Amino acid sequence: MGHLSTPRMPRAYSTGSAPNSTQNSNTPWFIGSLLIFGPVLFKLTSPPPKKQQEKIQHVATETVTAEPIAVTPPPPAPKIQKPYVLIGSGTASYAAAQAIKEKQPDANVIIIGNEEYAPYMRPPLSKELWFSEDPEVAKTLVFKDWQGTERNTIYQDVSQYEVIEDASGSDLQTNKIKLLLNKQVTKLNVEDHTVTLADGSVIYYNKVLLATGGEPKKLPGQSEKSDKITTFRTVSDFKKLDQIAKDGAHIAVIGGGFLGSELAVALAKRGEKEKLTVTQVFPEEGNMANVFPSYLTKWTTTRVRKLGVDVQVNSAIKSMKTDESGKVVLDIGNDKQVIADHVVVAVGIEPRVDLARDAGLEVDEKRAGVVVNAELEARTDVFAAGDMVSFHDVQLGRRRIEHHDHAVLSGRHAGENMVGGAKPYKHQSMFWSDLGPEIGYEAVGLIDAQLSTVSVWAKATAKDTPAAAAGSEAESPRGTPATASAGETGKAVTASNPFHDEKFGKGLVFYVREKQIVGLLLFNVFGKVQEARDIIDAGYTTEQIDGLLKK
Repeated sequence: MGHLSTPRMPRAYSTGSAPNSTQNSNTPWFIGSLLIFGPVLFKLTSPPPKKQQEKIQHVATETVTAEPIAVTPPPPAPKIQKPYVLIGSGTASYAAAQAIKEKQPDANVIIIGNEEYAPYMRPPLSKELWFSEDPEVAKTLVFKDWQGTERNTIYQDVSQYEVIEDASGSDLQTNKIKLLLNKQVTKLNVEDHTVTLADGSVIYYNKVLLATGGEPKKLPGQSEKSDKITTFRTVSDFKKLDQIAKDGAHIAVIGGGFLGSELAVALAKRGEKEKLTVTQVFPEEGNMANVFPSYLTKWTTTRVRKLGVDVQVNSAIKSMKTDESGKVVLDIGNDKQVIADHVVVAVGIEPRVDLARDAGLEVDEKRAGVVVNAELEARTDVFAAGDMVSFHDVQLGRRRIEHHDHAVLSGRHAGENMVGGAKPYKHQSMFWSDLGPEIGYEAVGLIDAQLSTVSVWAKATAKDTPAAAAGSEAESPRGTPATASAGETGKAVTASNPFHDEKFGKGLVFYVREKQIVGLLLFNVFGKVQEARDIIDAGYTTEQIDGLLKK
């Protein structure tokens, strides 16, 4: 039996335009879907059960209320201070470093030197080291002073410093004084507060000290490369000459001042054992002619000859050459020659002021020193001390001094002012020279042969020698710039004064300018340096000398 059927339409999965309501209604489909999928949608969109919520909430609460773990912050890194830079590794820098550390123990202090040795004292290089009986003295640099006390030429062992290799060590944290050796400072920039080393590296400074000392003068035409000629100033020079002064060698010393005379006498002493021949050559009329009055110069020259030195006075070096045998031939004029195995040149120094001059600092061209004010400051935060400083002496005017005592005291004074001091430098420095353990002199003020002099002489006693007087002063001006402990005390050098029966055995020489006493030489008179300072500082005149001698 036949029946009528309605045509079947395809299912739509995407939403299109609205269909005809009578022919394409989707209502049945919507109702069906709702009945079938409604429970599933309700299940998926309903909130979690209360128990699960409480569990989640509990976990969250535990996380929030958990006690925090204590974390200790790292200690702050110690602050590195901008350093006090001391250019030069001699006595002045060493004294300044000690003064800075005393005033400011945590100060960052750097000593920069162009030698391989830690700071050392120069006087023993031409004095006591040559009288040592130790064959290894050139290695140890240990000597006994005239009183028999053992001392070291090096102020303190290198292990007591913090040795740094380059400029980067300036930031190293340490309580020790830093030591940068074998380095040359080539530039000082006072505006930027920097020093530049030869390798191009730069160190920024807080304050800087110039204590560059001096360069030994050379003879005209002196060869730079000759191993037969030594300019004498450093430990290396001493070590070299120590090796040469043996086995009957003939050594010629050029120069008749402090260093040349000391070396000639010291080598003559060595010659007693090594059979040396020592000749001393200079153009003046006698030893120490630039500082002693004429009569004392001639007397001293006689004594130096008696000690074994062939002294050639009034003799200028006309030429110098090496012959085929390797010996040095010196033409000293007047058809005379000196033929020696080795020549030592000791004719003074030239202060090293190029670094200061290039930095724009004022240089005293007359005295060849860096000009400083009363506080030893050349410019803001730039100080100078030692051989290369031109300073104003309240009593005696502007001066430059090349002696150990001045290096000690000016270095120390500059160091104290670098850490906040503002005291003027008023120290009346002294110098001394010993021609062996038997003849010695100490002096204060202006000692110049061109000044007028007044002298007082007496016969010497056995106590009037450097050896006998070495321990007589509680605080000898010949000491070190630091409070170092004394070494072992051995047997003192025995020396009787061989001139006790002579006219000039011991005495005082007053140097006078416009009737005022400006210098005092104590010849074989010891332990009276402070009294000499007081005389000069007080401005005594020649009319008061008799009264001074009665005190």
